[in-house]
Amino acid sequence: MNFAVPEECTALISALEKLLMQAEATAAPVDGSRSFFSRDLDSALEDSGFLDAAGLEEFGPMAAAMVVQEISSRPVIVEAAHSSFLRALALPEWPRPVAVLTGKFDQATRFLGVARSVVLLGENEARVCRIEGKDTIATAPFFAYPMARLADPAACLARSEVVADAALVRRLLLVATACELSGILKGALFSVTDYVKNRRQFGRAIGSFQAVQHRLAMCASTIAAGEWLARRAAVSGSLEDAVMAAGYLQESTSRILYDLHQFMGAMGLTLEHPLYRWSYRAKLLLSDLGGASRQLRDVAAITWPETA
Repeated sequence: MNFAVPEECTALISALEKLLMQAEATAAPVDGSRSFFSRDLDSALEDSGFLDAAGLEEFGPMAAAMVVQEISSRPVIVEAAHSSFLRALALPEWPRPVAVLTGKFDQATRFLGVARSVVLLGENEARVCRIEGKDTIATAPFFAYPMARLADPAACLARSEVVADAALVRRLLLVATACELSGILKGALFSVTDYVKNRRQFGRAIGSFQAVQHRLAMCASTIAAGEWLARRAAVSGSLEDAVMAAGYLQESTSRILYDLHQFMGAMGLTLEHPLYRWSYRAKLLLSDLGGASRQLRDVAAITWPETA
């Protein structure tokens, strides 16, 4: 089934692609760095208004979903998902970049070291706090994202402010995660597809073997389904759609990454090829907001409340 994209969204993404291509052309080559943050691109995206699309009448959440997916599909790292949904629709007065902590507030999380606001999400309450560099401590960069933890979680919590609608915050974060993860997986797929077209073995391109084509086609169809589930969740405003999209993508990610790394040669990982810039990020998002098991249990509870 082919879905139609609004003309306004198509035009917005075309403009975004030009900005991203310029950023990639001037970006540092892959150097094996385990984590990085494209600060100039992050600022350019904010200044150009791409991250505000969800709150604009002519664009709305569908455009925001596509913006996050397009940015996440590139081998650059900026804080786009939280700003595009959570800040645009729930916290417009708070500065970005935005980091999010759930569960234990003393754990490391992505973008905290570069963030100007942090959202503290509990089961029944959401709070937000402004932060500065002295409020965070950088941690080991295992997931390509810049990672950090709060230097004093209790002090941050004490000066934080309550967000009126915690349920809205959680739903928007689920949508943001789904959009970011679907974009990451799509970018990884494109990278590997280009590789198997050029890598030759047994006298022919790896991508010419039917078994490889079938596995890549399965990855592509799974990612496309997740991409549209994320867009549906963004537009519908439904918690059920949000947990379904995030849960589906989180549940599918490990299988997709297994295949993609196999087609690169093995399950071992090299930092000389940019695939890790997608796969490392995807592995961190596997556990976001409770992971697939939490999201799929929530789907069941919403769909069949009498058995929950």
